[in-house]
Amino acid sequence: MVYERERAARLGFADPIQPNLEASHASYAECMTEMLVRSPVPEKTSPFFASHNEDSVRMAVGLLSSGESKVTSDKVGFGQLLGMSDHLTFTLGGAGLKAYKYVPYGPLDEVMPYLLRRAQENSDALGGAPLQRAMMLAEVKRRMFG
Repeated sequence: MVYERERAARLGFADPIQPNLEASHASYAECMTEMLVRSPVPEKTSPFFASHNEDSVRMAVGLLSSGESKVTSDKVGFGQLLGMSDHLTFTLGGAGLKAYKYVPYGPLDEVMPYLLRRAQENSDALGGAPLQRAMMLAEVKRRMFG
């Protein structure tokens, strides 16, 4: 985020980073609502939401399942970084929605800053680790004992 701010200042652009986490979530929610609920051409709209935020994912699922979304669920995709927010990915898949995991690759000196930024941006998502462990244990038990 420091790099983006420095670059924007150097080029005379407005700061591209939201001032705080709450503003970032509010902006994301507004964009999501705009695409799903107020799309002027829903038949040509196929949004892909990349989020580790449980509230954002829950909101999108709610809009899709309630019928409030003009865009049908078969045209919507969700994505998360492999190893983060797996409980959200499982929930999306269980609801019949398209969920994808991505794996960044490349030279270590290029990939690590990206991964560190994702961890910084998604520090609240890392709090879901206990839930993910509990879900995995429950799945292991289900598979072993029926």
